[in-house]
Amino acid sequence: MKRLFTTLAVAALVASPALADEAFNEDAVAAMKDGIVIEAPWAVSMKDDEIIVFMTIHNGSEDSDTIKGISSKVADKAGIAKFEKGPMLNAKAVKTLDTPKGEATTLDQDGYHLILTELTEEIVGGDTVPVTLEFEDTGELEVMVSVAVMQ
Repeated sequence: MKRLFTTLAVAALVASPALADEAFNEDAVAAMKDGIVIEAPWAVSMKDDEIIVFMTIHNGSEDSDTIKGISSKVADKAGIAKFEKGPMLNAKAVKTLDTPKGEATTLDQDGYHLILTELTEEIVGGDTVPVTLEFEDTGELEVMVSVAVMQ
């Protein structure tokens, strides 16, 4: 499977001139569709009912796209948020997240991130959970995310 993702990532890089300047770690590619490449997704759970998800989204397509929704089979609620007062502080919900063409959009502890709440099952360290990103133009893209539990 890793070889398939590496081959697909190289193909996307060659086929998408916009990604030529945006290097990414081929071994960390978790999903891709129509020029969108998801790199190094990971998550942390600091409460029993919440998971915060981080990743880098490379948009190598010919057009910018927007994430308009998030869902997961392990959470009743999911969304996009932004830390506004420093690392992991004062998160505010946002409705959409732009992914400009030819650029990498980083979801990290200092800014934008995804949040899963009202979990439908117990998540322990090392579990992998599915997260579906719904892009306005690209459609749905499911990403498997490894979770570290810090309780």
